[in-house]
Amino acid sequence: MSGVPLRSADIRERNAKIILGFVQSRKYISQSELVGITGLRAPTVFRIFTELEKQGLIRPVGTTRPEEVIPVSNGTEEKKGRKPQYYEVVPEAFYSIGIDFWSRSATLAVSDFSGTVRYVDEVLFPEQIDSDALVTSLHSLIESALAKSQIDLSRLLGFGIGAPGRIDLESGRILSYPRITKLNNFPLVAKLQEFYSVPVYLHNNASLAALAELKYGAAQGAKSLFTFLVRSGVGGAYIEGSQPFTVLGKTALEVGHLSFNCEGPHCTCGGQGCLEAYIAEDAILPFIQKAYPIQDLSELDTLLDSPHGPLIRSALDEPLHIFELAVRNIHTLFSPERYLIISRFAGYARLLQEELQNRLQDLIMKADSPVSIVSDVYDSRRIGRGATDLVIEQFLKG
Repeated sequence: MSGVPLRSADIRERNAKIILGFVQSRKYISQSELVGITGLRAPTVFRIFTELEKQGLIRPVGTTRPEEVIPVSNGTEEKKGRKPQYYEVVPEAFYSIGIDFWSRSATLAVSDFSGTVRYVDEVLFPEQIDSDALVTSLHSLIESALAKSQIDLSRLLGFGIGAPGRIDLESGRILSYPRITKLNNFPLVAKLQEFYSVPVYLHNNASLAALAELKYGAAQGAKSLFTFLVRSGVGGAYIEGSQPFTVLGKTALEVGHLSFNCEGPHCTCGGQGCLEAYIAEDAILPFIQKAYPIQDLSELDTLLDSPHGPLIRSALDEPLHIFELAVRNIHTLFSPERYLIISRFAGYARLLQEELQNRLQDLIMKADSPVSIVSDVYDSRRIGRGATDLVIEQFLKG
C-alpha cells in the first residue's frame, strides 16, 4: 500500500465503477440485488444509480425477467410479489474496438457498451509482411471501421489487440513472432497511439480466444481451461478463474515451440521437432496428403466420414502422437479440467478433439479429476468481442 489515504471522491468513483460493472455484465439487475451483492448501503446504491442514469450510462428496463414469471394451472402467468425495477447499460454510451491478427489476416470488431458486436471487417495480408506494413494495414482497417460504423469518437473507450507470439503486457510490445518480419520487441501499442489518443491494450490472441470461448463459446462453465489456437502456428493459453497465466507481466505459454524431437521437422523458431511443425495448418497437410490428395483442410469435414477417413487418421499417427505428448506434459504442469482446440476448419478441430479423446482415456476417466476435451471453429465475431471485453474490463477497473 502507498500509505496515501483514499479521498472521498476516489471512493465514490470506485463504487460507481463497481455498480456500473455489475449492470454491464448482467442483462438485468435491480438496486436491491446490488445492495446484497456489493454490501453498499441502499442510499449509496440509489445515489449511484441516479447519477449513472443522469449521465446516460444506464437506463430502466420494463421487461420482467423470465425466472420471475411462473405458470399456474389455468395457463396464465403469475408475478412473484412486487416487481422490482431492473436496469441495463445504455448500449450507445460507449464503444470499443477489438482486433485479432496473425500472419495472414486481421479481423476487427466494434462492440457497444452492452457487448453487442455492431460491425466486423477483415483484411488479408500478403504472403510476406513486415512490422511497418502491419501497422499501416491495422491503421487502414481502423479508419475504415470508424467511417463505416459512424460511432461517436468521444465515446470510444479504446482498442483491445490480440497479437500472436509472446507479449509484454505492461510495455505493449510484441517480444517475438517470427512469421512477420521485424516484429521482435516491437512497440505495437506505441505505434497505434501515434494515431489515436485512446488507450490501447495488448494481449496474446490465444489468451483472448480462450477468454471469449470461456464466456461465450464451447468452454463455458470450465473452472480451468487450456486452449490450443491452431492456425499457421500453434498458440496456447491457460485460464484459471477467468485470469490468463502470465509471468512477470509477459505471456509465457509458447506451446507451439515445445520441442519433442530434436531431429524432427524444422520450425520457424529455428528449432526442430516443435509442436507446430507437426500440427499447424501447413504442417499437417503433407501428412494427410500421404493418404489422400487433399488440397485444403476444409475438405476434412466430409472426408473424415468417408471411406478415406480411417486411412487419413492412420497417416496422422506421428503428429497426433506428438500432440498427445504435448497435452500430457501440459497436464503435468497445470491439470486443467478442460482442453479446448480452436481451428479455422471444423473438420480439423473435430479430428484433433476425437483423436485426443481416444488417446487420453486415462485422463478423461480419472475418478477424482476427470478431463474433458472440446473443440470449436474460430469465430472472428466472438474473438473480436473478447478483445473488446478487454477494453471494457480495463475501463471499469480505472
